[in-house]
Amino acid sequence: MENQVEEIKKKLDIVEVINKFVPLKKRGRHYVACCPFHQEKTPSFIVSNELQIYKCFGCGKAGDVFSFMEEYNRIDFKDALEDLAKMAGIKLIRSGKISGEESKKKRLYEINKEAAKFYNYILTSHESGKVALDYVNKRGINKEIIKKFLIGYAPKDSRLIVNYLLKKNYQLEELIATGSFGKSQYNRNQTYDRFQERLIFPQIDFRDRVVGFSGRILPGNTNSNLAKYINSPETEIYHKSQMFYGLNLAKESIKKENLAIIVEGELDMISPYQAGIENVVAIKGTALTEEQLQLIRRYAETLILGLDSDFAGNKASIRSIELADKMDFEIKVLDLEGKYKDPDEAIKDNLEFFKKKLKEAQTIWDFILASSIKSYGVESPRGKKMVLMTILPFLAKINNLVIRSDYLRKVAAAINSDEESVAEEFKKYLKTENGVIPTRKEEKGEVERGDLRERLEERLLTLILRMKKPKMAIKKLEWQTLRYKKIVEVIRKYKKFDAEKVVKKLEAELKETFNTLYLKAFEEQNSSQERKKERGKIIKQMEEMELKDRLKALSGIIANLEGSEDEEKIAEVEAQYAQILTKLAILQRAKS
Repeated sequence: MENQVEEIKKKLDIVEVINKFVPLKKRGRHYVACCPFHQEKTPSFIVSNELQIYKCFGCGKAGDVFSFMEEYNRIDFKDALEDLAKMAGIKLIRSGKISGEESKKKRLYEINKEAAKFYNYILTSHESGKVALDYVNKRGINKEIIKKFLIGYAPKDSRLIVNYLLKKNYQLEELIATGSFGKSQYNRNQTYDRFQERLIFPQIDFRDRVVGFSGRILPGNTNSNLAKYINSPETEIYHKSQMFYGLNLAKESIKKENLAIIVEGELDMISPYQAGIENVVAIKGTALTEEQLQLIRRYAETLILGLDSDFAGNKASIRSIELADKMDFEIKVLDLEGKYKDPDEAIKDNLEFFKKKLKEAQTIWDFILASSIKSYGVESPRGKKMVLMTILPFLAKINNLVIRSDYLRKVAAAINSDEESVAEEFKKYLKTENGVIPTRKEEKGEVERGDLRERLEERLLTLILRMKKPKMAIKKLEWQTLRYKKIVEVIRKYKKFDAEKVVKKLEAELKETFNTLYLKAFEEQNSSQERKKERGKIIKQMEEMELKDRLKALSGIIANLEGSEDEEKIAEVEAQYAQILTKLAILQRAKS
């Protein structure tokens, strides 16, 4: 396994791999980007082609190509190994047994994939799927899209799919563990398909794994007890709160546009996609979870919400908008002006209107204000009160105080009131809701690391690593901090400085320290003259500290000797003290 890991690292360039997920820009010796692991506007995420590592100086995340894949895709090492092996064109040689949990998940993915293929076959090629195919065709979904999304149909007779999967050597208990099958309460020997007689939309995650299903009844179904849609229950591999329908197909377009259109339900996602608007995904319901927002943040900074028109009226939606705002998303809303109930209907009737409304998407705050005024009016005191009751909970969630202030002014103008009164109502709301008026907390500064000497040595070593010949500068200096001393000792071993060779020779616990200093050295946008000047200042400061330490030590010696009769020794130490004091005075005069 270790050999294969090294083989993969040799075949893959970390810059090329990361660039597939995060657009990188060349800057000096390294590549930079805004960090994919936290929100920032100024790039502090550095990738080194030379050392084959990445480091974020904002959040501290760092590592090699494997740790990037694990962190970015939220997968374990085994999955990262498989993904990178595919990229490198290397066939993995399995050694040892995979864990029981991993084996079980792998089987569940396989069963779901086989089930999806079965449902798709029934829809497209079997007589029992003809009615469902007619419905799909009437909805305007073409053959290519049916194939791409693996849309299918579950026949009435559950035995067909159960027997199909059993013949593939899957066990009954495994089928039930997928959440798609259950035991009949009337006949325990009978297994049923919970999606029978439904149009099937496989739920495929961003890594192209079938994790679950969504099933829709056909319009002709006369059983009024059946829900229009049902979904797979939560299983070991399916978590609704972490899923976007269609992300596996839409992610490249979303990344290219830096914009994700978020709709509710499969058909509302499929219609725009088929019409050429491919940067679209769907969720279940009208609220976005933190996991979903973190996932989509990898691909886009702007969201256009094409959700149910009354989504602004529930607490879950307020919470999701608050989360998106905290993550620095630009949030907009698709307003179909009440002409159409959803994107699917709008696209089928008037694609140009839909495209126009996408371009005109309002910011979330403008939309909520406009829709609440439209609902309640501002002619009466009650109408104004209802508008405030609707908009204030949202304004309280705005993370940026300047934007919040702007919208309070806008609200005052919209309801024909003075700004001061609206601001007072807002304060009252905050006190009622939270007990106190929240204020933005200042970002904490970088935590101090060790004593002054350690920090000076760290800074000096960073500056020296930027030099063409760092070994020459390192030779002349004494290092007190153990980890920097050890790094310097390794550098001194080589005739010519080579960062890659140094890393290989360093003890494991020192590698990250060196990598961080080396990347930081080439990130700073200062001139060679400025760096030379700073090096000189630090060296003088360190000399001054050393002289003061020696004076302190000599003072202690003199104090101990004063009670003795060894005048010769006292005179010798006092002479050393005077000599060092002179050096210190000269150094301090030179500084001033």
